Amino acid sequence: MRDERKKYVCVNGEIVPKDKALVSVLDRGFLYGDGVFETVRIYNGIPFMLDEHTERLIAGLKTLRFQKLPAGIKIHASKVIEANKISNGILRIAVTRGEVVAGIDPLPCKEPTVVIAAKEGIPYPEELYLKGFRAVVANIKKDRNSPLCRVKSANFLTHILAKGEALDASADEALMLNYEGFLTEATVSNLFLLKGNTLLTPSVESGILPGITRQVVIELTGQMGLEVKQREIRQEELYSADEAFLTNSLMEVMPLVEVDKRPVGNSLPGKTTLEIRKRYRQPGIK
Repeated sequence: MRDERKKYVCVNGEIVPKDKALVSVLDRGFLYGDGVFETVRIYNGIPFMLDEHTERLIAGLKTLRFQKLPAGIKIHASKVIEANKISNGILRIAVTRGEVVAGIDPLPCKEPTVVIAAKEGIPYPEELYLKGFRAVVANIKKDRNSPLCRVKSANFLTHILAKGEALDASADEALMLNYEGFLTEATVSNLFLLKGNTLLTPSVESGILPGITRQVVIELTGQMGLEVKQREIRQEELYSADEAFLTNSLMEVMPLVEVDKRPVGNSLPGKTTLEIRKRYRQPGIK
């Protein structure tokens, strides 16, 4: 295990030892979850699709009406990766509105707080891809009319509660419906279903956070000759799908083989899913 004292993070542009990093107790991120974050996979020392992650982060800050936007995120991210000598691992960028200016606690604050951290390691072991994920459909619903659906908000409680339902059921993930009964996404990943030669994924209008990996997979599978449809998807369609899988930056493409103790397809990672994962992991994609 690496010595935590020898790890570094970037706090507001300054590289500091992890055990010396400080953020104010009056920071609105701590007080209210008032901020956004991005999680990025690092391959061979390079953060994958960092431009796209940064663009989504900035878009989220604008949606939250941040009056000041952070600068130099990509430069600071590179410094953190270099300081920690990361080859393959995880980069996390968190931005909050910053420290409260006065006791009245208006939205205007000082400069935003920016914390960038990185750690070495493969997020998910290979054996998980060989057996696939099991999921439940959570009782927690998503409001597709909320502007926060498309923001990777630091206030993650809805997803945390849904993930708790998965843990209670000894499942790996929880799928979430919107109030109209359509599938949206899982707690930390986007959902895809394969029916014949058609790949289905919930539309943005269903109330999802459009994932960076989701978009890569949409483009990749289109090149494979699959018809890709983004639309509203009923829960029942899960159980009649030939295959299903989940995507995010850390898990990449994860087979989904069971939902609510009912098999998806033949309850094994699907052939097409495994091919998509193989192509996603090709060096040219990175």
